[in-house]
Amino acid sequence: MKNDLIKFRVSKIENLIIKKKAEDSGVTVSELMRGLVFDYKLSHKLTTEEIECYQLLSKYADNFRRISNLFKLGDIDGFKKETLEASKQIREHLIKFK
Repeated sequence: MKNDLIKFRVSKIENLIIKKKAEDSGVTVSELMRGLVFDYKLSHKLTTEEIECYQLLSKYADNFRRISNLFKLGDIDGFKKETLEASKQIREHLIKFK
């Protein structure tokens, strides 16, 4: 149970930076300070773009898993179809980076 309180002075800009780092990490300022003092590994919340990329990579992993299964089963037509579809999706998303 955490009952003791520690206060320390910071400048206005330091206060804003500390609050922003806590927000980016998805923790409270208290948790951030404890994490820094006790060398806890602090992570950060994923941005919308990072979440979208993760979901996209997950989708590609599923596509390649399906392709692999079709190849193992000897389904050449299904293999070709799945390969072309995965390739098309990759190209569509790569266009966004141009």
